[in-house]
Formats: sequence, C-alpha cells, structure tokens
Amino acid sequence: MDNGDVPPEIDTSKPHSARIYDYYLGGKDNFAADRETAVKAMKAWPPIRMAARENRAFLGRAVRYLAEEAGITQFLDLGSG
Repeated sequence: MDNGDVPPEIDTSKPHSARIYDYYLGGKDNFAADRETAVKAMKAWPPIRMAARENRAFLGRAVRYLAEEAGITQFLDLGSG
C-alpha cells in the first residue's frame, strides 16, 4: 500500500495487528512497520504465518457450513482484521 493513499490520521510508522495479519495472509494492505514486526514475530514463533492462514481457512469452512447447512442467513463480523 502506498502511504500517499492513507488518511493522515493513520500512523503507518507504527505496526497494527490487523495489517500484520494481512501480511501473514499475503495481503497488500500493510506497511513497512507491519512487515518488520511480523518478521520479528515469525522469528520468535515460526508457525505464526501458517496459524493465521489456518485460522482464515477455518473461518471460511465455518461460515460455509452455517450458511449452507445450518440455514444462517445473516452474519455480524466484529473485529479489526
């Protein structure tokens, strides 16, 4: 993401958990501070990227089941990532 496209109230020099998670998932909405922190975390706990991807895959399976099998038609997504 280009810092020029970011509203001035967002401090891209400080890492944010949602953008770090985006980085682990291979997204594009993260900045240097997020990537640097993510790499430090991966050095401390190497499976963290795989854990984030597995977590996202589980969420997809759970939502598909609830929508297709359980008949749930509305979802409320709360969170920052």
